[in-house]
Order: sequence, then C-alpha cells, then structure tokens
Amino acid sequence: MSTTSAEQAVRAPILNSWRRCQDAGLIPGAVRARLLDDLDLDSILVRAARPVFDRLQIEIADTPSGLFLTDASGALTRRFLGEASMQRTVDGLGVLPGFSYAESDIGTNAAASALVERRTSLVSGSEHLWDEFQQFDAVGSPVRNPLTGRIEGALCIAAVSERMNAQVKPMMRRAIEEVEQNLVDLSASRERALFTRFLNSRSPAAVPASVPSDLPFRDRLALEDAAVRLVAQGREATVEIGLSDGRTATVVAQLVAGPADLRGIAVQAWVS
Repeated sequence: MSTTSAEQAVRAPILNSWRRCQDAGLIPGAVRARLLDDLDLDSILVRAARPVFDRLQIEIADTPSGLFLTDASGALTRRFLGEASMQRTVDGLGVLPGFSYAESDIGTNAAASALVERRTSLVSGSEHLWDEFQQFDAVGSPVRNPLTGRIEGALCIAAVSERMNAQVKPMMRRAIEEVEQNLVDLSASRERALFTRFLNSRSPAAVPASVPSDLPFRDRLALEDAAVRLVAQGREATVEIGLSDGRTATVVAQLVAGPADLRGIAVQAWVS
C-alpha cells in the first residue's frame, strides 16, 4: 500500500478496503473473528433468505463452495456448505453463525466489503486480509429492503479459488432478487400497501430514469443521505445534488396515501 507499484497492481476496491483496514489498525495475519452476544438468528432477513438457501443448497451440493448470510453489521447468521471437505475446512476456521466477519474485525472479505461499499464485491485469494481466507474466492452482495431502502445484510458465495466459476455472479443476482422480494412479502401489511400504491402510481413518463448502478460510491452515499433526511422531514420536497462527474441528481420526496388513511414518504432520485 505504500508503493506506487502496489497501488498499480491491486484493484481499486481492494486497495480502498486495505486502506480502511489499515486505518482501523488491523494487522494482516493477526485478525480473528469476534463472537457476538444476543444475535438474532431468526430475523426477518434470515426468514427471507431461508427459501433461497433451500434452493441453492441443491445447486452447490457436493461442490467445494459455501453460501453465507450476514446481518447489516457483518455478523454471520446462516451458512450452507457443499462437500464435506469444505465443511471441515470452514469449521476449522471457526466460520460459524454468531461471529462477526465485519471488515473492522477480520479485514477485507466479500460480504463485509459489500456492506461497506453497498455493491457487489469480489475478493480473490490473497486479496483477503485474513491469511486463512486466502484459499478462497468469494462474491458478496448487499441485501436491500425495497420498502425502506436500508441494507439489511449481505449474501456471499465462496469457493476454493481454483473452483470458482462464471456462473456465480448470475446466481448471486438471482438470489439477491429473491431475498429482497421475500423481504417485501414478509413485511407488515401497512408497508406493503404503501409500497404497492407507490409503484402503481408512478408514471414512467414523469420519472426519466432511476439512479445508474455505476455511480461512484461517494455519490451513492450522498443520494442515500439526502433520501434519509427527506424521509425524516415527513413532507414533500425536492433537492438537487452535484455529483463528482459534473452531473446533477434530483432527489424527490413525495407523500404516498394508502387505504385506511395510511400515509408514508417515498423518495426517488434520477440523474440528468
């Protein structure tokens, strides 16, 4: 991290993660997962992911790979491992529900980086800060609650490095979509009613486009922060935010009225 050659050799997301780990005082090779107290292993996220785990177990059975779910803090809440050798390896490392795999605890890893960056993260071999994880490649994606916009946790697929294949990313995208839909289905009827009313009331002609998925991380954070502030105000409002590439993002909060006098706030953003 201290030389030009290292900065050129390492992918930018990994280098950014290593710098965060350095700022947190982590020492490569000396990190350990931390056991947490009072972890909710039957949260709405765990319940939303349960049928997805059931389906993916069939796809990764008898392979040197594993499926992992963390909450928003990076604590492992559920896992499934393919072949027996993978289970022995992971058990030996102590990768068990109840332990924290946050970036601030064990350094760079796919699930934790996905939570911090709020986007899909790929971490391969020696990119992991924890030596024991360097035998694996992993893909992690954040799980966002469509009703609230909050990151509820992360889903991660890991495999022995030489066995990771190109099907993992499409598999992950489908899994995330299913979990997020299940979150909607499991949410309170009040939230579902408001969300459905909002979706049905949108006019495609009135909303030019959604926020591009390739926005820089700092721009996405700025938009999310603006959305949180608008929701907290509890009224209709519009703000404009200058983005790092010179474009302008328009963030609009609108009142949503549902049946039985239900009221809520929906926020949309687009870039022009």
